[in-house]
Amino acid sequence: MREWSETVLVKIEKVSIDMSGNYKSLIQKLCPNAVITADRFHVTKMIYEELNGARINQKKVAETLEVKQKTLVLEHWYCLIG
Repeated sequence: MREWSETVLVKIEKVSIDMSGNYKSLIQKLCPNAVITADRFHVTKMIYEELNGARINQKKVAETLEVKQKTLVLEHWYCLIG
């Protein structure tokens, strides 16, 4: 992108980036008029990883409970994701 002229860079209106590294600050510097959005793949991946981590933690907690308590935990979990 540095090889492009400033005339081209200021005309860029939208940029989609992944959320790692310093891409956002670089785009803000090179393309001051661009609206920056996170790409769908990486957002979906982050959401999945967070939900999976929460599911694993709830499963560990449920394994230490009695049957009646497990049912309540599972009902609460399904209300959160359902």
